[in-house]
Amino acid sequence: MRQITTKTHALLSLTLTGFLLAATLLLAKPIMAEQSTTTLIFNKPLDTEVSRMLIERLNNAYRAIGIEIKIIDFDHKSSLKAANAGELDGQIGRVIGISNDYPNLVASITPLMHLNLVLITNKGVCSNCQLNNLKTISHNASYPFAQKYIEQESYQGEVITNSNLTSQLHMLRNGTIDGILVLEYLLDHQIKQQTFEYFDRQIVSQKPIHHYLHKKHKAILAKLDEQFMQNSWAKLDHKKPK
Repeated sequence: MRQITTKTHALLSLTLTGFLLAATLLLAKPIMAEQSTTTLIFNKPLDTEVSRMLIERLNNAYRAIGIEIKIIDFDHKSSLKAANAGELDGQIGRVIGISNDYPNLVASITPLMHLNLVLITNKGVCSNCQLNNLKTISHNASYPFAQKYIEQESYQGEVITNSNLTSQLHMLRNGTIDGILVLEYLLDHQIKQQTFEYFDRQIVSQKPIHHYLHKKHKAILAKLDEQFMQNSWAKLDHKKPK
């Protein structure tokens, strides 16, 4: 009788141990799932002073919430589609409003900085040119800001896309096009200052640059925005982007 009792106690002990182990694993599973995203991957932007500043700001904010970011070489032209499809975790910085075309990308509430769109024309052609004063303009299709501005202004002339700024300036000088829309920081990064003795330039639009994450990372974005708001470069007046 004692032998049976001892065996019964041993069996009950093993059963209880197995139950506790299974319960522990079940409880640990959602915790492990929450902690699985420790590194987010973004495409490497053009190496400029502005992009280095943005990456530094993001690195500091992500580290504060326990996440590392990895910057990889990736075709810039296809990076938005890749981020929208979840192949990349988001975009380092883009002008506000791209979620209309890429609905899986969610913008930070807090902007990282503000970006200027510049119109370049041949020197002396017109004073304070308006877009619709020009018959033909060119822009780089990889950056949606210019295209959005063209649509906003209901431009009726011819639009030529060209990703090479030097080529665009040659086209402007020889009269193939009448104007170029370009992001100011790209202009300052790629073109020597003395080149502008032949051209007039004016800022025609300004938009905030926001960090974007794929919608699967919404919880991370909320924590990130808290970090952005604590930084001195963040402005006090924030409106939720559409």
